[in-house]
Amino acid sequence: MGAKPIPAVGLASALVQVVDFGINTLRKDHGIYRQPPGDSDDDEAAIAPEDGNSAVLQDIIDNLWRLTDLIDQSELKKLQDEKSGQKKGAAKLSEAAQQLLKHSEQVREIVEDLRDALIAAQGKGHPEQKIWLTARDALLNGTWKKKDVTNTKKKLRALRREVDTSLLLALRQYLDHSVETGLPVYSQDTSDSPLRHWEKWQNTALDAIHTNDWRPSKKKNIEDFAKIVDALIVAENEAYFGEQVFKLLHFDEIDERLHAVASPAEGSMLWLFNDERMQDEGGFLDFLSNTRGEHLFWLTGRPGSGKSVLMKHIFRNAQVFEYLEAWSGSAPGITAAYMYWNSGSKMQKSAVGLLRTILYESLQDMIFGPLEQGEGILRELFSERWECFKSYGGGLHDFKFKELRRAFEKMVADTEKKFLFMIDGLDEVDGLTETDEYAGDVVDLILATAKRENVKMIVSAWDSSPYTEVFHDRPKLTLDDWTRRDSQAHILRTFDEWEGLKAMRRKSDNVEEMNVVNTLAEKADGVYLWAKLATRYILQKATEVDDFTKLRFRAGELPHTLDDLLEVIVETLADEDAEQLWGITTLLESHEHASPDIIPLSLALKADIKATNAKPLKTKDITKYIEDMQDLTTRQCTSLISIFDTSPPEHDDNDTLHQYLKVSYTHLTIRRFLVARQPQPNMTLDPVRQWAAAHLHTLKQLPPSSSAQTWPAFSACLESALQLYDATQKYPLSYIDAASSTALTQHTKSPTSTLPSFPSPATQPTSPLAIAAFLNLREYIAITLKAKAPDRKEVRHAVDFSREMCKRLGKGGEMCWLSGQGRKRLREVYGSDRTETDALLAGYARSVRFSLGSRDGARSAVDLPAYE
Repeated sequence: MGAKPIPAVGLASALVQVVDFGINTLRKDHGIYRQPPGDSDDDEAAIAPEDGNSAVLQDIIDNLWRLTDLIDQSELKKLQDEKSGQKKGAAKLSEAAQQLLKHSEQVREIVEDLRDALIAAQGKGHPEQKIWLTARDALLNGTWKKKDVTNTKKKLRALRREVDTSLLLALRQYLDHSVETGLPVYSQDTSDSPLRHWEKWQNTALDAIHTNDWRPSKKKNIEDFAKIVDALIVAENEAYFGEQVFKLLHFDEIDERLHAVASPAEGSMLWLFNDERMQDEGGFLDFLSNTRGEHLFWLTGRPGSGKSVLMKHIFRNAQVFEYLEAWSGSAPGITAAYMYWNSGSKMQKSAVGLLRTILYESLQDMIFGPLEQGEGILRELFSERWECFKSYGGGLHDFKFKELRRAFEKMVADTEKKFLFMIDGLDEVDGLTETDEYAGDVVDLILATAKRENVKMIVSAWDSSPYTEVFHDRPKLTLDDWTRRDSQAHILRTFDEWEGLKAMRRKSDNVEEMNVVNTLAEKADGVYLWAKLATRYILQKATEVDDFTKLRFRAGELPHTLDDLLEVIVETLADEDAEQLWGITTLLESHEHASPDIIPLSLALKADIKATNAKPLKTKDITKYIEDMQDLTTRQCTSLISIFDTSPPEHDDNDTLHQYLKVSYTHLTIRRFLVARQPQPNMTLDPVRQWAAAHLHTLKQLPPSSSAQTWPAFSACLESALQLYDATQKYPLSYIDAASSTALTQHTKSPTSTLPSFPSPATQPTSPLAIAAFLNLREYIAITLKAKAPDRKEVRHAVDFSREMCKRLGKGGEMCWLSGQGRKRLREVYGSDRTETDALLAGYARSVRFSLGSRDGARSAVDLPAYE
């Protein structure tokens, strides 16, 4: 195992990073790197100079926040906090440690002044609306004078020398102590756990100190040691950049569709590797292995024929790799897949989501797989970002399609590697061009990539225009030509498991039952979805007086096409079942994406839900919700709606399984059919109010250990509250109070969070009013000040919290709260003019202070709406 990092190394690293970054910010020769013209994602809509200047300064400000946070997160800082809480007489920290802690306070003071100056400069802009060439230029635009810049730079340079001296002293003492005690000095490299960058640096530094006998009392030794410290900072920056690129490529639902698609049933799809025709020219196995220049294989078939199931079966199948080796030879192989999901989130059905997934999976293979290529590939593929990051800590914005495409094209241009890409469900993109402007570019990208000799691609799509037109001359597999037996196997298995057939079997023989199975299989004609729906429909309609002859007759009467079968199923639903089906459809279509989690949807379906009294669900409650939804989707909705298990294969905790269960349409064809029918509105179900109640219920039910989920769940409640206000013209005061109080209580119990929202005690929310002030909820503030008359302390904190949060997050940082498809209204309110909000709070504070406690003088800058 590798040794733990010496505490002094972590703190010194943070200090040197922020000091060096501060010095560069003040240098006249340290230019701001900007992407070259014609190489930006924003070519179509050029950014105004003042906006570009503001964005660069915000990058600098954000990086200063990040680096100063590293000081508080360092092991030595935590040790200091522990020591301060101990009784007198406890062992003191070493001299070197105390020096570094003293330096940290000095650095913090200087950096705070620099950060405030940059914030002020950000507000001024350039007088001639030209781009800043350096951050120094921005500071000298009426914020600081040259002497301020010079003095700050001198202080930082002096601190850098002092930090180097203290770190050398700490390592010298560690080395001497290790020699005296016989403890191991160096981190040990192992085959299964390679050394991390700080371990390598620590070993190098200790070796240099030992070999050269460096002493902190000698100036030349310190200067030589400083060069080694510089190497640590380079490594830290490279590691952080790589980590952030992976975070930006990854998204929470990246593997959900892959996990949700069912694996082939036992005994089905064996023909893919067993049938000799697959090895004939034009067959699937021949495509994998041949070197004839065929690089695109089209997996097609009618809707519901099982294309996604087969694609999942192929992905990373060991048998696939055996055939690919005949094509790839000794070249390293990289495999990645993306599965479109029309009912999923934005990333699950967009060109950006496709490229982020492909790049993420490919780079994981390259860096952390057998190739062990190293994270330098990230800096090569995203060179513009890397230059921005080196310049002023920028380059960490969200990815856009054009940049992702450039990185993808650079990656596949490496002919020493062979790539297999799989893209499932191209037809799921149809109709999404309004929400994804690059949806139409996906096929062009596929065709361009398939021209490369080192790439093979497998794509699936319906056998319909435009795919027939562009893929007609490619090798293909029409799935429903091969799945007739698989459909029959599914029907037979369903018959075997159906409890209601036991009585029927006692008065019939096996031949009559098989006649029903064969009739259904023949009419399914290889369309697995038709077989599944028709089989369940026939069996659910069976009664005690029926026999297999009647079932066969009914099967024969069913229409051949999937759309006509859906018409029959929906038209024959009982009134209660139809109401449930249309209720779920309404809720799915009104959700931010049509695949919500099972528990919130279950709650939203209950018209009498009372979220104000909600408590965390017990295991038996969760089990009951799941069982009820299973019965509802399979019996009342006749499998038109399904529960998808998106949990990864290694997940084995049944107590948390519900977090991975989602409810949606069984197939895209079903979604299009149900949405197109446009039934009469369900007057007993108000989707806005139901989802609002469900979101609040979900927030209230979060266990104490789920603090990372608190603020996303809370922002969903606020979005619902604003939608309720739009729909009813009554401000949901009590609802927002309940959501805010719940979020604050959960945060107090477990204040850790994945959101960079509350970095210090000074920016901890203590009241709903504080959150409302930060999020710019004017109506809430006006009503609260009038109806509840909060004391001066609460209002003061709300003003301070809002100011500090806005300062901390800067321009764009609020998206950690407001991001997502379902936060449109919340973003609109946050981004609107804050003048009225500030006037409300300032006016109220004056009235409290100067009217001896009387609130009658409080003035509202907005008309008070009706509220509930």
